[in-house]
Amino acid sequence: MLLGGLLLSAYYYLNDNMLLSISFLLVGFISPITLSANLYGAYLLGKKDFKRSSLYSMVHNTTPVVAIILTLLLTDSLVAIIVVYLLSGVAVSLSLYRQTLRAYPLQNKDDPKLTSYSGHLSAMSIIAIIVSNLDKILIFHYLGAAPLAIYAFAIAPVEQLQGGKKILSTLILPKLSGRSFEELQKSAPRKAILLTVYALILASLWIIFAPYFYKFFFPQYLDSVFYSQIYSFTLLAVSGTMFNETLVAHQKIRELYFHRTIMPFIQLVLFFIMLPLFGLMGLIVSHSILKVLSALLGYYFVKHPLKERIIDSALS
Repeated sequence: MLLGGLLLSAYYYLNDNMLLSISFLLVGFISPITLSANLYGAYLLGKKDFKRSSLYSMVHNTTPVVAIILTLLLTDSLVAIIVVYLLSGVAVSLSLYRQTLRAYPLQNKDDPKLTSYSGHLSAMSIIAIIVSNLDKILIFHYLGAAPLAIYAFAIAPVEQLQGGKKILSTLILPKLSGRSFEELQKSAPRKAILLTVYALILASLWIIFAPYFYKFFFPQYLDSVFYSQIYSFTLLAVSGTMFNETLVAHQKIRELYFHRTIMPFIQLVLFFIMLPLFGLMGLIVSHSILKVLSALLGYYFVKHPLKERIIDSALS
């Protein structure tokens, strides 16, 4: 992130865009510190201190918002807004990090296996992170700015509903780590079915209330309603949470590499086929297909973990 920020800052500086140059320079230097300090959240969940985790999460989310609101009351300078957002974010993250260490001091135990595993998790996520931002670039390239705005307003409310999936992932990981993989192979599918039912109910409610939501909050983006209703089926991704977190909790590195490599590849293929042929609807449908495929692939790897000899022959 530091290297990317410096390169982008230099690029925009050479192209006489000081706003973006300064912005990327700040992002490059500050974001790595913020992201590292935010590990306090996972640490608290690992300690099963959910009360402190919830309180700190509330402080972490509200502080930058309050800082930006106060800044907007004083100035309309984009540079000032960006600086305040980044500095308030890193300040609150470092503060909560220190508070967490006071509550639960580290025992300074070296764990080479854990360090290696965290490196694998980072490496296997690179492709997915890059591909996850490709849809907006392709829309702008093929369709232009107006469809991009419609798309952004169509997916934004549903993405907020996806927040429950992220919370679920962080809450169940410590519990899954304490249970055997064989036990989870039996129980995970049943719980995934319950999550699927929950996702279908949530998607159905959004389909019903979406027109009223847009009429009240975003009347200028009523064209986004139908796209948003279709996109709500991506909420089914929550059903794959049990399988993904099971693989993570039990350090199934091979299965995770395959899953997190295959899915971005399928995503690329679908995007480049569906968007030119069917426009925004093609992209929306692609997202729904991808969520279902991801859950099914996670289920397969949990029920049928890869064998050593299969991996060796594939790599050779």
